[in-house]
Amino acid sequence: MIMRKITKGHIVNAFMIVIVCIMIINPNAKSLLIRGLMSVGFFQPEIPDPASKKAHANSVNISFRDTKGTIINTADLKGKVIFINFWATWCPPCIAEMPSVNQLYTKFKNNPNVAFITVDVDNDFAKANSFMQKHHYNLPVYTLATPVPDSIMGGTIPTTLIFNKNGELVYKHTGAADYNSDKFVAFLTTSSKP
Repeated sequence: MIMRKITKGHIVNAFMIVIVCIMIINPNAKSLLIRGLMSVGFFQPEIPDPASKKAHANSVNISFRDTKGTIINTADLKGKVIFINFWATWCPPCIAEMPSVNQLYTKFKNNPNVAFITVDVDNDFAKANSFMQKHHYNLPVYTLATPVPDSIMGGTIPTTLIFNKNGELVYKHTGAADYNSDKFVAFLTTSSKP
């Protein structure tokens, strides 16, 4: 029988395998890792070049339902910058970016020129509101009232969209991002000026 000596390398490898297994099984562990990477500068949203003024798509009209059953749509919000975030309670990247979305919302919630719509793609208000309360987020929760064109939302979450005051899509990002970064706050501040 051959005896192998356990080295520090073996212990480190075993530890890394355990960590990877936990992240695969537990979405909260994965979201904590992503959030940690955000805190050191990863997952920064790419800010559109203000000189380009190029919109991703023509104006579209998407309708959303709030927890009271009230329907709003993007056409009703023309004249405002609209921040839309599609997410789910079971999605690790969504969970990871939610603190930064909430911090961004807190900075802009009293700005009459900015509207925030966080869309639970599972259409489960009870679960989404419970998630918001558990984590002490103040974000307004919506569900879709009309389909979203595939060119805008291809089914990947999280997806964040920003429509300018003319109702044109000027920003689209799929995957987690730190939306409370100084550059993104400056981008939204500049976009929302009258």
